[in-house]
Amino acid sequence: MTDLSMPAAGSDRFEGLSETWRFRFEFFAAYGVPGSLKTSPEYTAAFRALPLRQRMKLNMNLLGFLFGIFYLLYLRLWKKALVVFGVGLMLGLLVVALALPSTVDTALTLGLWLYAASRVNVYHYENRVLGRQTWGL
Repeated sequence: MTDLSMPAAGSDRFEGLSETWRFRFEFFAAYGVPGSLKTSPEYTAAFRALPLRQRMKLNMNLLGFLFGIFYLLYLRLWKKALVVFGVGLMLGLLVVALALPSTVDTALTLGLWLYAASRVNVYHYENRVLGRQTWGL
């Protein structure tokens, strides 16, 4: 297995990225991106071989969790930002229409933000490297 803690020689296509983004993008380029429902065996094996801190770096984006759609807009992922906003709005309307308790509203909102934070890295990789930005979450 390649040591991913150091940037590989000839990784000029990730020029201008921070060390964290470079690590994420090199890992995704080598092993593919995780699917939202099913992940390839190669990705899973390589992911499990990493230390916990690097797994968290790949799997979650703290800024994506804290700033949500604003961070997506900052990364120029406006389609994803609009979809997350729309899903959040629909969940809020559903909670109000069904007169659900505030704990359900909080749980749904937290779930949406956690999902978005866990996918921001993949979305940014797809947009920046693969040139693909879709409306799907």
